Amino acid sequence: MNLISTYAVLKNGLEYPLFWRFWRKTEHQNDKQTKLELARKMLLDLRSTCGERLWVAMDRWFLCKNFLNWLVEHNFDWVTKAKKNTVLYCKYFDPISRKEQYKKVNPKELLRTVYTKLSTLGKGGVIIIPDIHIKLPYNTTNRKGKPMRRWRYVPIAAVASTYRKEPVTVDGIIQEEDESATYRDAYLLISNRYDAPEEVAAVYVKRWRIEVFYRTVKQELGLTNCHSRSEASHFAHMELLFIAETLLCYARWECNKEGAEEALSHREMVRYLFNASHRICCCKQQIQVYFDTTGDRFSRFIEKFWPPHPFLWLWNWGYLPITA
Repeated sequence: MNLISTYAVLKNGLEYPLFWRFWRKTEHQNDKQTKLELARKMLLDLRSTCGERLWVAMDRWFLCKNFLNWLVEHNFDWVTKAKKNTVLYCKYFDPISRKEQYKKVNPKELLRTVYTKLSTLGKGGVIIIPDIHIKLPYNTTNRKGKPMRRWRYVPIAAVASTYRKEPVTVDGIIQEEDESATYRDAYLLISNRYDAPEEVAAVYVKRWRIEVFYRTVKQELGLTNCHSRSEASHFAHMELLFIAETLLCYARWECNKEGAEEALSHREMVRYLFNASHRICCCKQQIQVYFDTTGDRFSRFIEKFWPPHPFLWLWNWGYLPITA
């Protein structure tokens, strides 16, 4: 089984895990679902609650031309790293034919041409490469009315940037493989937003938050500590973990905003929110919960979500898989 998930990063600073699905190998042909199909389902779930134009920052595994078309059709903007074998096209004017032509260009060659200028900008600098296109398929019909598939050149944003190499650790942040197009310490980002290339690098940097999320939930919430052989147990474990992480993300954002005294780390949030001592008093008509002074940090958070009626619990987490 392989975990496919999405992570939301909002403009107000709030970040939280959004949806998750398990991709699994199966011998039954009808039950097979690709990672791209699971990604589409999660994004459609998001579309059912939000109609805004949204960015999707994804790793290069999802660089599939049909998937890129699907994102644009559903009002998503996409950004990802170019692969070594990604075929791009440079637009130029041919003086002989007096027409605009397209020639193939390798992403590594593009990086090589701008690297001298890019290196003077230092780490994190970006250079926008103009007039870059990609071939994307589209469906049409021929003269006889039969459906057929054709290709067209679509302008894209191509942004070259540099990165800092980080050491690989066993439980550390996941390092990307060598399939991406690189030249020395530079890589190439591509996006459909050729009209706003300045945003591309800033958006892609936020994709790293999901890698940090996986690191923290492994180390502090026990992502890999479910040793049951039951598939239902793994579903329940994952659902509880995402609920716990969502609570932590929202509580940390709530406590640290509006000039908080000190910013709490993820580890401190786990210790203070989930391990705060308390006592419960059960009377005839009510149940009283008393938190210790640690609960004062989360009083505003608790008041927002505590049920207003003793017989009405309003926590609603959306998708809950069947575990029975």
